[in-house]
Amino acid sequence: MAPVPLDWLMAGDPAIRWQCMRDLLDRPAEEWEIERRRIPNEGWGAQYLAAMTAEGGWPKGRWTDTVWTLLVLMDLGFPPDHPQVVDAAWAFLEQNLSPSRAGDEGWLLQRVDLCHLGFWLRIGAYFGWDSARLSLLAGTVLRAQMADGGWNCRVRNYPETSHSSFHTTFNVLEGLRGAAEVGLIDSATFRASEERALEFMLAHHLYRSDRTGEVIHERFTHLTFPSHWHYTVLRGLDYLRRCSEITDPRLDDPIALLVSRRRENGQWPVEKRIPGKTLVEFERMGGDSRWNTLRALRVVKARAMGTATAPPDAG
Repeated sequence: MAPVPLDWLMAGDPAIRWQCMRDLLDRPAEEWEIERRRIPNEGWGAQYLAAMTAEGGWPKGRWTDTVWTLLVLMDLGFPPDHPQVVDAAWAFLEQNLSPSRAGDEGWLLQRVDLCHLGFWLRIGAYFGWDSARLSLLAGTVLRAQMADGGWNCRVRNYPETSHSSFHTTFNVLEGLRGAAEVGLIDSATFRASEERALEFMLAHHLYRSDRTGEVIHERFTHLTFPSHWHYTVLRGLDYLRRCSEITDPRLDDPIALLVSRRRENGQWPVEKRIPGKTLVEFERMGGDSRWNTLRALRVVKARAMGTATAPPDAG
């Protein structure tokens, strides 16, 4: 049996350490919160702050722009009350979701990809933005759920689309979950929507055709971080560890796939990068990945326990 590299994880960035303490070591919140508060001052978090522009956001570009940076900062667990980042998040949302737009379902669904509506919802919930506008946005997103249980950005330009997208479904689910955690959506309403979406994913074993059983696309199996808008099996499993569906036998296949990528030293590698410029280089291609190891281990733990391991609310 491969070793569990907890000491190696704890030798990493504060963003890794605090999540390892919370999710793998079961340390009390007062301990891991101290570690989390180091993120803005050390390592990756400090590099992102140093990359801010004079206007208070981040440089334009594929994976460097403010929206992509905020998504990564949330993955890091950046403190949601950090003044500079809160200001950047609020300014971004004010620019994109005015009061009139928030209440205009037609404008939202015809002018903005559903993935981005999910991003806005997640960012706003995490950083404590305008609850009235976010609640309206959440309602629009919930009503856009497709008959098969998921969501698909293609609907905006191709209304005849009838099959959901794995990418869009998880971009939306993460936003809706964030909104539900801070009370912007009734928990029962969210759970009913989540169940339908996860059933859609489970019917596909997270990465296979529900008709032929073939792998839909190899990139779904890649071990990558950050995700940006891209779906992978590991991203899906990392979401599902917080849900009762983690015990579903249809996850046997994707979990076996994940475990098969583990190296003899107990660690998972960096296999691929999503093309584009990044502000921070996290880990060396082909080397051992603390990000992927942390996420994989907490999936395996949740599966072994047979229960969801939901983290506390973002705030």
